Amino acid sequence: MVAPLSDLPASTITMDQPLPESAVCAVLVSYHPDVAAVAAAVGRLRACQVDVVVVDNGSGADTVGALREVVEPAGGVVIALPDNMGVAAAQNAGIRHAATQAADFVLLLDQDSLPAEDIVLQLLRAECDLTAQGHRVGAIGPVTIDSRTGAQASFVRFAGIRIGRHRCESTTSTVAVDFLIASGMLIALPVLRHVGGMSEDLFIDHVDTEWCIRARNLGYGLFGACAARLDHTLGDRVVRIWFGRWREVAVHSPARHYYVFRNTLLMLHRTPMPLAWRVAQLLRLLQFFVFFIAVGAPRRERLRYMLRGIVDGLRNRGGQYCV
Repeated sequence: MVAPLSDLPASTITMDQPLPESAVCAVLVSYHPDVAAVAAAVGRLRACQVDVVVVDNGSGADTVGALREVVEPAGGVVIALPDNMGVAAAQNAGIRHAATQAADFVLLLDQDSLPAEDIVLQLLRAECDLTAQGHRVGAIGPVTIDSRTGAQASFVRFAGIRIGRHRCESTTSTVAVDFLIASGMLIALPVLRHVGGMSEDLFIDHVDTEWCIRARNLGYGLFGACAARLDHTLGDRVVRIWFGRWREVAVHSPARHYYVFRNTLLMLHRTPMPLAWRVAQLLRLLQFFVFFIAVGAPRRERLRYMLRGIVDGLRNRGGQYCV
């Protein structure tokens, strides 16, 4: 289910006026977070005069209380959802809050992300430059750096049936991409009103991919800003493997495999995309299947979640995983 956001107000920003302090609202989603890490991110954002809303996904009263102790004194807001409703629902709740604060842009963040001190400035600068050049910007994201390994992630563009990786040529350039990860993604509220919110029945995994494909289908471009930086921890651990080249693959808990496989199939069923992209997504699933079986224990549990994800994806069944 795509959350309708047609009631969001229009942007008040023009190219010839300075950005007001409330122009950007950061939406940070948490679920049993490291509260100190959230506090560090909020501190960075508030130092840039960015409004902050932390949407907690049912972590419990103690965690919510701890979040309020570090977020509210810094001028931020905590929205406590009664249960784990999924990352998409939490993002939509934060986006709606941003709209009530007359924000013009939303900056999406995960609880394990630490934005650079100038990330908002660099993203806004890139967005304004691209708009001035005539681009219809849907979203723009930063270069992400794995906080454990220091490895810099590449931006992603499809090359036929392959998923190509593109690195920045300089720190001042922007890169046209085919999709962005949610954490660090800057989106204008009018774009969200046109494209719609995040698909809540995907719950987690590929929520950002599906939104990006919808935005592209409506004629929006997606871009990476090479001057913007975000420290980001993806997965429970990173495994380095050789598969045509050396790759660093984030390994999640077995339960997450269910959402990766199911949501890929749901995207292929629901979201229009070029045939080459469909083939690329299926090939990627095959690679995941081989890798996650080979990555080690618990193999049987990983296999069970992947197969269940395939079955539910073929049945067009969304929502939270049910035993």
